[in-house]
Amino acid sequence: MIRTHADLMDLIGSAAFGGEPRLMRDKADFAPAFWDLRSGLLGELTQKLTNYGLTLHLTGDFGAEAAGSRALHDFFVETQRTGPIKLETPIP
Repeated sequence: MIRTHADLMDLIGSAAFGGEPRLMRDKADFAPAFWDLRSGLLGELTQKLTNYGLTLHLTGDFGAEAAGSRALHDFFVETQRTGPIKLETPIP
């Protein structure tokens, strides 16, 4: 489960140095606190993905998380258009 800075580095490292520019993960692979923007982890992940030219495709329903945080909702909407994180189920 991804819940710390070190976990992020392992995720990015395995993709960046493994030659696979597209990561596939499920929402359940991340600790619930990961989706709290105040933790900084989601922002850090986004930056690392961008720096290394990687894309993260996420499966799972993020509707409840997006409904509970306007900032997270806006983050998901924006990253769907221009960012390195793609959701299998788009946020309306």
